Order: sequence, then C-alpha cells, then structure tokens
Amino acid sequence: MTEPRHLVAGTLAAIGVFAVEIWPVLLVWKAGASGSVGDLSEVRLLGISTLYSAAVAVLAGWLMTRALVLAESSPRIGRFDPWGAYALGIGVYNLALTAVPAIMYGLLLVDENKSLRDREWLVYLLWIGGNIVAAMLAFLAARFVLRRPEPSLKS
Repeated sequence: MTEPRHLVAGTLAAIGVFAVEIWPVLLVWKAGASGSVGDLSEVRLLGISTLYSAAVAVLAGWLMTRALVLAESSPRIGRFDPWGAYALGIGVYNLALTAVPAIMYGLLLVDENKSLRDREWLVYLLWIGGNIVAAMLAFLAARFVLRRPEPSLKS
C-alpha cells in the first residue's frame, strides 16, 4: 500500500512536471491575449497541449510514487535516488523540448517560400512527435538511474 508521504511526493513531482510542461502554453496564451501572435482561434493545439501537460504530469507523479515505494523495498536503490532520477528526467525533458522547436524551425525554413498552411501537417507531426519523444527520453534517462546492477557476492 502506498503511504501518504509517497502520495505527497508524487503530487509534488507531478506539479513540477506540469509547471515545466505548461509554461510554453501559457506564454502562447499570453502573447495571444496581447495580440502579438494574432487571433488565438488560429492556435488549435492550446487545448490539446493543456491536456497533454496534465497527462504527462499525472504519469510523472505516478512514476515517482512507484519509484519511492521501490526505493524503500530495494537494497540497491538509495532513499534519494528517485529524486535524482526525477531531476535527470526533468533536465533531459527540458533539453529535448528545447530541441523540438529548433528542429521544426530548421525544417520549415529550408523551404521558406512555401505557405505554412501547406505544411501544417509537418508542424503538427514534429510538435506532437517531438513531445512524445522528449517524454520517452526523459523516462529512459530516469530509469537508467534506478536500474543499478546487483552487487556481486565475493566468496
């Protein structure tokens, strides 16, 4: 059974991931409200981005709760190792999320004479696919921290 302190820690981890994930969405919303990016009705991914942010946060919170329970029952994993894995995962996630628009802009600027509306599918594919790949890379990096080899027994 999961203890309340694990649930609190998982909730804090989820809030941290949600904050990392939602700030670009909030920046787009703020820019749209000021009129600097045009009409927000043209930005179709804001609602989906908010739902995605919430889903990633819930998943991260659940994974943190599981990692803390695992750390208590495993002699191989230290008490603070799940938090180290979390920090590494957040760092990898931020780095990968920074690379997504850079790659997207690079690919879009190669053929800058074409309309963006003609390549809207590419923007969606790169943005959604890039976010999913970033989440997977972060998960694998964090998992690497928690997968220590069994100590060898010397006779």
